[in-house]
This record gives sequence, structure tokens and C-alpha cells, in this order.
Amino acid sequence: MKDRLLLSVWLVAVVGITFIHDPLWLGGLLTAALLLAGRATPTLLKRALIAIALVNIAVSLGFVLSASLAGEPWGLFVLRLNLRVLLLTFLTLWLARHLDLVRAVDFSRSLQFVVVLALGQIKTFQRLLTDYRMAFRSRSLGRPDLATRARSAGRQAGALLEKAELQATEVNLGMRSRGFFDDRT
Repeated sequence: MKDRLLLSVWLVAVVGITFIHDPLWLGGLLTAALLLAGRATPTLLKRALIAIALVNIAVSLGFVLSASLAGEPWGLFVLRLNLRVLLLTFLTLWLARHLDLVRAVDFSRSLQFVVVLALGQIKTFQRLLTDYRMAFRSRSLGRPDLATRARSAGRQAGALLEKAELQATEVNLGMRSRGFFDDRT
């Protein structure tokens, strides 16, 4: 029940935050979220900044360039965008630490199936990516050139797609054998 309530509050917060356009309010909400996160704040803030950095920089610079060429103000938009995205990302990372998503969606067997399947895939991908990174690093004397890294990334992507298909089939069969798809409840 706690997980479903947390998920509901987060969904309402996400929708509510999208309606807030005043940077002072967004900054205040971000400050409150940072304070409420307690000791986890530095870790969560660092992860949030890393997660949004590339996209926010690209979007912000694109908007600044576009608005500058058109002779329009851009400061408020960029500030609002970055505060909102940071707040939403921080809240999402905080939620991921405190929420059991499978329990939160236990009201719907279909949704629960999708969540279990996705979480299984995520765990498999994390393990595989770690293995690939360590293997690539151990086989490289120095820093490989861009072409070598691109070829390696392409092989990794192909292997991940193949593994994803096999893993999805295995999880599906495992859930079917445990009666997950039975109409009887």
C-alpha cells in the first residue's frame, strides 16, 4: 500500500510540476526536495546532474542560439527548463530508492508483468554491460581510438539485443509456468 501511495504522489507531483512556471517556485520545490532527501542528497543530486547533463546542455544551447538569432529573450526559459528537469529527475531518483515498483502496480496483473519483465531486462543489461566494459578494458593496453570503441559498442549492442530477446522468452516461460497468465485468480 505504501508503494502504491508513493507512486501516486510522485505521479501527481510530476503533473503538478509541469504546471509551475515561476523559477522561484521551482527553485523552492527543488530546495525542499534536496532538504527532505537527507543524507542521500549528494548522491542523488550527482546522479541527477549526470543523467540530465548532455540533453539539457544541448537543448539549452540550441534554444539560446535560436532565441539570440531571433532577438528574443532566452534566460527565463532556460532557467525554468533546467530547474524543472533537475527537480523531476531528482524526485524520480529519490522515488526509485524508496519504491518497490512491483508492489506499487500489484493492482494490475498485466502491468505487473510488464514491470517484472522490464526489471529483469534491466538487471541483465547492467550485468552484461559491466562484463563487456571490464573485458574491453582488460584487452586494451592503452586508450583505444574512436573507431575501435565504435566497433566494440556495435558488437555490444548486437549482443545486448540478442540477450534481451532470449531473456524475455525465459522470463515469459517462467511466469507462465508459475501460473501468471492463468485466468483464475
